[in-house]
Amino acid sequence: MTHEDRLARHAAGLQWEAIPGEARDAVSTLLIDTAGVILAGLRSEECRNLLARHVAWGGAEESSVAGSPLRLPAPSAAFVGGVMAHWWEWDDTHDDSAVHASAVIFPTLLAVAEAAGLDEGETAGREFVAAATVAFDIACQVGATLNPHYHDGVMATGVPAHIGAAAGAARLLGLGEDGIMSAMGIAAEQAGLSRQPLTDRVNGKNILCGISAGQAVQSAYSAEAGIKGSANFLTGKYGLNVLFAEGRADLDSGLSGIGTRYSVAETSIKPYPSCRSTHPGLDLTFDMMAEDPELPERVRAVDVESSQIVFDLCGRPFEPGDDPRVAAQFSIPYTLSVALTRGRIALKDFDPNQVVSDQVVLEKTRTVRVNPRTEPVPDETWWWPHRVRMTLDDGSVREKEVTALRGSRARPFVAEEQDDKLQEAGRDALSPDALRGLAEEARNVDTLGIRPVVGRMRAARLPTVH
Repeated sequence: MTHEDRLARHAAGLQWEAIPGEARDAVSTLLIDTAGVILAGLRSEECRNLLARHVAWGGAEESSVAGSPLRLPAPSAAFVGGVMAHWWEWDDTHDDSAVHASAVIFPTLLAVAEAAGLDEGETAGREFVAAATVAFDIACQVGATLNPHYHDGVMATGVPAHIGAAAGAARLLGLGEDGIMSAMGIAAEQAGLSRQPLTDRVNGKNILCGISAGQAVQSAYSAEAGIKGSANFLTGKYGLNVLFAEGRADLDSGLSGIGTRYSVAETSIKPYPSCRSTHPGLDLTFDMMAEDPELPERVRAVDVESSQIVFDLCGRPFEPGDDPRVAAQFSIPYTLSVALTRGRIALKDFDPNQVVSDQVVLEKTRTVRVNPRTEPVPDETWWWPHRVRMTLDDGSVREKEVTALRGSRARPFVAEEQDDKLQEAGRDALSPDALRGLAEEARNVDTLGIRPVVGRMRAARLPTVH
């Protein structure tokens, strides 16, 4: 049996009853989180403009999209939903693969399930949970296997996320192993998204999850139409292993957990609306402040030691550039300076006007230096070891090294933190009571189906100001 066969068999055959409770709960938790960050996307003028354009284009009223009473064709709904979910860099991350899984998978599956009429009741709800589970498994485990060997210019989410989402969508359409294989193969033909928008610090980076979600929907429907995708999309002469990992990925080891390891339960919720690479330093800064509330007033210099990957993404001296919001979200000097100055990190801290006008924060960024590790460390990862060293006004030093990332399985969100994030993300789009109702409906998606959730999203109001 090939690796591709194993993925297709897992996607077609996994039953709800076989999914561990931890994984079922994780589907609901991540659905709540994704719904919240989609609603937050409505605060963006660009997202509202994009939504208005797709509503004006119209088409078959198949699938709900946040902020519009009208349904859109399934590919359009998935694309717009994916853009909104990823807009503020607040969507979850599978840390081992660096894949933004939920921002691709949930917009895809919500659109396809609703369009197919699989949106109400226990049977539909359980099938949605199973489809989401296999989508995460494929996206994250393929991604983690290929990731260490990616070329520098490849966006990690752009290689495996829409393959997993396409598999889940094809399952919802009832295509069976052959159809799921074709959907994954067709999605693989489109794999790979450039990191150049991130290098240029432009918000074109934030549409990449939407592109993947739209491709996933198109791939599943193409397979339903009878179009054949390659059955060797991973291992073939021009398969993903060769194209993106130079044939060096150990697929035998990397995919050995398919069917026994559930990646949805390993996916981390993001507490801060910024690149995940800023989070180790933020966690350490907030932990040090909790230990010594007077620390921010005494700090004179901050030195951060990070991996080379983190340094390349977020470690260079802060410059607002042409898009201050994106520049700030990908800056350790900026985010740590906000944390020390304001005692927290919130969405409004990345408002472009706020970024360029707060001279206290801008001045403090000049005291934060990031240095990449130059020597290899046994068992190192992209986020560990990561140290923050603060020099205080009396010359003394406080230092701390990260041991677990907040929002990960090792340091999970508690229920109160999840509720607080949803209320903050969705406060301009739905009332507090409606947001609490949304959370409760998502927690019971396996008995209710997705209809109550997408109905809440469709009823969201459009904020008049950012």
